[in-house]
Amino acid sequence: MLKEIDFLDGYSQLIDALRGRGAFLVTGVEKPNAMTIGWASLGLIWSKPILSVLVRPSRHSFLLMNSHEEFVVSVPPSEMNKQLAVCGSRSGRDIDKFSECSFTAGAGIKVKVPHIEECPLHFECKIVHKNNVEADRLSAAIASQYYPGGDFHTIYYGEIIGAFKKED
Repeated sequence: MLKEIDFLDGYSQLIDALRGRGAFLVTGVEKPNAMTIGWASLGLIWSKPILSVLVRPSRHSFLLMNSHEEFVVSVPPSEMNKQLAVCGSRSGRDIDKFSECSFTAGAGIKVKVPHIEECPLHFECKIVHKNNVEADRLSAAIASQYYPGGDFHTIYYGEIIGAFKKED
């Protein structure tokens, strides 16, 4: 059973996952897709709780992010390294990641996008803004390290409309 929590109560768990193995960005409704993310930002913008995620245009998730107004970030337990590897190296264009990883699609509580039931923490978000990372406005050091071939991310700003944690 999931319990709604203040988004800040999940902050440390999200940051620990991102600093270590990653988290899952879930997009799509009819055929949900999970992508491993290692970068995100959580805070207050426009007096709203915002979770920002980055997606490259070359990714299948990019199409889904632009086709829906919502996304979910599911924070995995430590034993999900295999699933994080699959979702970070295989494309949802080629495989059904929910099936491949034996994920259970839990119905969204405040959004249409499902969450991964096997994860203990979820942030349900509605996209309120997006913008492209632009080469000429980015530090040259960051551009050369993370974008040697181009394929600059789009940053999606999601208002957190619900944060949920499994009850112990």
